Amino acid sequence: MQKEIKPWSIQQSIVGYTKKWLSVKEEACQLPDGRVIDPYLIIKVPDFCNIFMVTPKEEIVMVKQYRHAAGIITLELPGGLIEANEDPMIAAKREMKEETGYQTDQFELLYSVYPNPPLESNYAYFYLATAIESTGKTAYDPFEDIEIVLVPKEDFMKQLLAHSFKHGAQIGAMYAAAIKLGWLKG
Repeated sequence: MQKEIKPWSIQQSIVGYTKKWLSVKEEACQLPDGRVIDPYLIIKVPDFCNIFMVTPKEEIVMVKQYRHAAGIITLELPGGLIEANEDPMIAAKREMKEETGYQTDQFELLYSVYPNPPLESNYAYFYLATAIESTGKTAYDPFEDIEIVLVPKEDFMKQLLAHSFKHGAQIGAMYAAAIKLGWLKG
């Protein structure tokens, strides 16, 4: 016999903390069986996008940057936050141009997901950009310290299969792009 899963009932919801682009909601939630969780904390951050970018020479355009929360320097896909009411694809094309100086007309959605649904309410969009061309012009945000790194396909695949990339939300997009491009069998 299959159990029917039902949503929780929100008894009370207050914003306990707000600063810049992050807020934390505290909710009193009643489960279908009557139990109450109080507080259930929900982190509200903006939706975001990342782009798997491939040059005509089959190089992946990646960015190296310091990630303070984890205390690490990462090699990752370009991307960023989506502004309120901004179309995710427009945001991705904007981020691609701002962070790397590349652009293209060959741009498609790989997939979109909730990256961490137990704690966060945001949505993530992952795109594939091929036949990209450099404009030579970047427009970094005031606190971005980015190094653009062109990774040859063979090196990228070795690092991917060796689990070298550390930005967890992006790993699925890396595999999805490699499968879509025929670099990895699905």
